[in-house]
Amino acid sequence: MHQGTLAASRRSDRGRGVAVLASSVAGLIVIPLALLAGLEIAITAVVGLIAVFLIVRYPILGIYALIVLLPFNGLVSQVTADTAVPTLYGAAKDVILLCLLLVAVISGGLRRVPGVVVALVVGCVVVAMLSVFSTEDFVQASYGWRNDYEPLLLLIVVPAIVHHAQLKRVFAAVILSGQISALIAIATWCLGVRWLYLIGRLPVSTPEEFPTSLFSSGNEWPRAFSPFVAPNEMAVVMAAVLALVWLVPGRRGIVNVGLSVLPLAAIYLSGSRSGILGAVVVLAVLCARAVFARSPLLSILFLLFAAFGVSAGAALYITNRLGDSGDPSIGGHSASMAEGLEMLLEHPWGLGLGLVGPRTTGIEGSFQVESFWLLIALESGVVVLAIFVVLLLVLTRRSVVSRTQMGFIAAAVIAASLVSQLVLPTFQEGAVSFAIWLMVGLSIVAQEHARAEAPTADGRSSDKVLRGGSARAGASVDL
Repeated sequence: MHQGTLAASRRSDRGRGVAVLASSVAGLIVIPLALLAGLEIAITAVVGLIAVFLIVRYPILGIYALIVLLPFNGLVSQVTADTAVPTLYGAAKDVILLCLLLVAVISGGLRRVPGVVVALVVGCVVVAMLSVFSTEDFVQASYGWRNDYEPLLLLIVVPAIVHHAQLKRVFAAVILSGQISALIAIATWCLGVRWLYLIGRLPVSTPEEFPTSLFSSGNEWPRAFSPFVAPNEMAVVMAAVLALVWLVPGRRGIVNVGLSVLPLAAIYLSGSRSGILGAVVVLAVLCARAVFARSPLLSILFLLFAAFGVSAGAALYITNRLGDSGDPSIGGHSASMAEGLEMLLEHPWGLGLGLVGPRTTGIEGSFQVESFWLLIALESGVVVLAIFVVLLLVLTRRSVVSRTQMGFIAAAVIAASLVSQLVLPTFQEGAVSFAIWLMVGLSIVAQEHARAEAPTADGRSSDKVLRGGSARAGASVDL
């Protein structure tokens, strides 16, 4: 008891020491900023330093901050387009992730993450960095890495930070965020074209700037998309939220039905084929999980149906068999995929970081492609694509064999987003990729907890070290 009290006292002293050090650093930074750059920038710096200190001290706050910030990145950027707010808002999630990564490394939390996941994530993001040498502009290369590979770090950061006891609360926050996003999507859809004028998407100076992706052919009423930047991005996140609604335990079925109404309505109003296919695949995967105990054969049939849905949906997109009644850009999918494959054969080691995808529009030498898988292959080479695919397979396999519902969330979320990954570049949008990989990371926490609590032949926990270590995750960090 005395040793425990002494250890707690030492941690408290270290915490006070960190606070004093942070205050001193803040003073040294803020006073010169106030004199040189003005009071406004100085206040921004103070707020930023306070936020960094709180996240380092209490890492779980960083997870909640991401959940709150992510869905509204596009909306905030549109409303405040002529100010510095979009830059600061967009950078906030990068700073939060960096802080959480440092905490995970310093605290030893990475030891709680499956080694194979750590190896594949690190391998993917590090090998992708080698493509920086193919890009003349280092800033553009950094921007490309940040858009396409940085979000993958959540797969190792989240399990290193979040404790199993916190999972239901964190998942509840994600579901609540999804409900608010869906409500905004429905409300803004009701405003029609007037909403596009309110957020500055209309009017446009040239016909080429008209946001055609926000409309369906022959329909003057825009598709639902807010608070995200476009309908497909919103729909894929809503499909993933549906998986969470039905797999996070502790609620009655009727409550889950009620929580499914807004996301389903938002997906329908988005007119997103990838989102609708994602929702259908999620339904099949959930049915497979539900009937597994009673009928493994029927469960396999549902999984085969889900796989067929992904394959058929991607094939219909690529071969342009979905008709012209939806997104006018649908006709370009087949041509875009063909061009992308031809370019990949010519450049199997990639064109260079930051030179592929919708975020590179207007940049000299950039290339556009309608597939996130092709995007990363064209940007960083087939080796990076191979690592990424293996990572998805490992995540899915570990999730499918998990004994818990929350452990199965990873497979359901990946299934919900797979059509979108194959035929659209939606994962280059941070609000989508951050959200999806954060959900998968939370599922890994449940998987590892179930593995740690699984009894061995002698009736004891199979991994006491893991269980003991995870009990400290999410608490304040001793620096």
